[in-house]
Amino acid sequence: MHKELSYNYSITTNKQLNIMNKDKIEIVRKDGEVEYMDHQTFARWACLIEGIQTVDQKLTDAKVPDSNNKWIKPLAFEKYIQERFHSMLRDTEVEHRLGNI
Repeated sequence: MHKELSYNYSITTNKQLNIMNKDKIEIVRKDGEVEYMDHQTFARWACLIEGIQTVDQKLTDAKVPDSNNKWIKPLAFEKYIQERFHSMLRDTEVEHRLGNI
């Protein structure tokens, strides 16, 4: 005996999507799909990327070989994100409002 599954589909127009996502950051993926990210999530990712870029620059300046992965310290990145998050959040909100992201 099989149970029949029913699905409720809600059709949203582009106008409705724009209203729902107006405060979110639009990200176009390489495959062309569009995703929306809230400011908090975007700021956390931006903090992580900024932290990695900073460490990468210091490693490059110190001529540490790419094969050396002893510099990876997840707790240090977590701490960096926690400390930088609030200012990064404000920065991303302003940049988004200005249309830069």
